[in-house]
Amino acid sequence: MTINTEALSAAPELRIDYNSLVHRKAVVDSNIALLDLHLRNLTRQREQLLRQRTTLLKEAEKWQKFKSPLVRLPFESLAPFLRAVDVCNFSASSRVFHEKCKEDNNKLLLIHFVTPERGISTVHEARSFIDSLRVEMVETMHIDAKKQSGRLIMEALASKGGAFFTSLVSIHISAAAQTGSFLKSLFIFMSHLPHNKLKSLHLSGFLTIRHVAILTWNQAQSLEHFQVDYFVNGHEPEILPEYLPPMPNLRSLIYDVADVCEISADLVIDRLSQITRKDLVTSIYLPHVQILGETNKIQQLVNLIKEFSNVDQIVVRFRHLPLSVGEIVRLREAFAKLPACCISDHFIVVQRNWCTWWPALPDVWDAPDRITGLSVFREQIDFDSLGTSATREWLKLSTEQKELWSTTIASRVIELYLDAPQRRTTMRAASGNSAIRASSV
Repeated sequence: MTINTEALSAAPELRIDYNSLVHRKAVVDSNIALLDLHLRNLTRQREQLLRQRTTLLKEAEKWQKFKSPLVRLPFESLAPFLRAVDVCNFSASSRVFHEKCKEDNNKLLLIHFVTPERGISTVHEARSFIDSLRVEMVETMHIDAKKQSGRLIMEALASKGGAFFTSLVSIHISAAAQTGSFLKSLFIFMSHLPHNKLKSLHLSGFLTIRHVAILTWNQAQSLEHFQVDYFVNGHEPEILPEYLPPMPNLRSLIYDVADVCEISADLVIDRLSQITRKDLVTSIYLPHVQILGETNKIQQLVNLIKEFSNVDQIVVRFRHLPLSVGEIVRLREAFAKLPACCISDHFIVVQRNWCTWWPALPDVWDAPDRITGLSVFREQIDFDSLGTSATREWLKLSTEQKELWSTTIASRVIELYLDAPQRRTTMRAASGNSAIRASSV
């Protein structure tokens, strides 16, 4: 059989341009090379993203540990976990806790830090303990100088430096009338803390108000809860402006000292006026801080106190309260929602709970139906010290005022009264059950 080559060459689809073929092949080879380069780049990017994902997963797992309810147990529950030797004797749940509170580099993760009960007898041991913590995670701290471990840990904290405690928002220091090295270490530690980061500061057992002021100034702008109590007798007789810095974000002010010390009404007015959210303040407790000043200043301070409309407790003391009986009655009416009250010529106490040192409610009223507007009016204001009588002043009240005393104020007192017998019944029942159990043994 003979093939017609002329016919084949004449067919257009069989004509081959060799140069064009070579060019097209070069283009394809170039595209393949570009794709290979792009794939290699994508592979490197994928490896980098995988490493980032692994790092983020580890970090997320670590933060998940912090969110565990176990990590936020109160101080007393956390104290046993502060020494490794104790963990060996714990239950399985405690060992799980210990594992959750350890990160990859074996640092102990504690959000709440409290002075250990025992196990630290030297400064070296205290420093080793502090070094075993991831200190930037600590949010609350309680140092008790009555314990040797507390004094040693304070020295170790001063050596470590407060600058590392970047998450610390609450400090409670029980100084136990300590002087010398403990105070020096405390001042060093507090001075190195990030300024205006603390939300709560509770200082107990200091010898002088000046020491309290030194510890407070660098944190005053951020403090929401400030408590000073249990001073040793013999401190300064007067609170000077430098002892009580302005605290614009304050929500609770508790200043309880052993001896009565004086403070000017001007200073109290200035400090209370600078609180920006008076509606958020829950407590103003100054039982042994005696306020003195001219009559117009005292009246200005009392009017300012009325602006703290949502408090649960107000306790203030004056050398003399130069208010008329009508002004004192209107002061009580301004806090009608608070049932417990006692106002005299030098004291104002208005709060939500009945004071434990007052006569019990059943000792004041035999039955709840005896609690009337007039009887509450008579009991809550010391009219004898004001040189008048409750009956005389009651007759001067307007109809609206009598309605307020008879409904709102008296009703709140009745609620307290009805709660009191229930507690006593519960206590009697509990004691009765104890006697039954004892007799059955």
